[in-house]
Amino acid sequence: MEFMEIDIQNIKEKLSEMSVLVANMYMDAIRSLTVHDEVLAREVIGRDQEADTMALEIDEMCLRFLARYAPKAAELRFVVAILRLIVELERVGDHSKVMAKQALKYHLAPTLKSLPEFGEISILPYQMLSEAMDAFLGGWPEKFKILEKTDETVGALQKSLNESLVALIKKDTARTGSAIALINIIRRLERIADHAKNIAEMVPYLTVGEVAKG
Repeated sequence: MEFMEIDIQNIKEKLSEMSVLVANMYMDAIRSLTVHDEVLAREVIGRDQEADTMALEIDEMCLRFLARYAPKAAELRFVVAILRLIVELERVGDHSKVMAKQALKYHLAPTLKSLPEFGEISILPYQMLSEAMDAFLGGWPEKFKILEKTDETVGALQKSLNESLVALIKKDTARTGSAIALINIIRRLERIADHAKNIAEMVPYLTVGEVAKG
């Protein structure tokens, strides 16, 4: 294996490691909300620094790659895509950290029990993120259209949940704080789904030099 191929593989492995960390942060943040686990919430908050450190490491690996090889078009697209992707992953980590902070501030489990759709909307961004990373690392540009459909489902669930929470505020003003917190959390779920879709959008650019169009 040539040195360039080894370096590309090392970058992919570090990227995969970061994506697993961020995906786990997300699911642990959701769990901390649904069962009001303050210990887990603090762990999620603490892991955000680890994600940021990994992003810097990948950034440095990419810069060394550029300096070492003066890459041609395909390899240059690879580096550009990686640098964009770590920004998307960092933002997922940031959203997860904020949700974990909400788990410390509010006891949301009782309200979530009355919102069965929350379970569905909360798992979809995780699935999208996993599929988007598989598509990126495996070079599967066709995955974008599938994730675009899933993103539409997330949007529909967000609208339905927001309507339920507004109705809850009207019915029980004492739960206004929790309801507004959940509206903000659900908005973050929708944003994480968007980040996953953005990752999948990079795959056609990486493989054939074309930008995916939704």
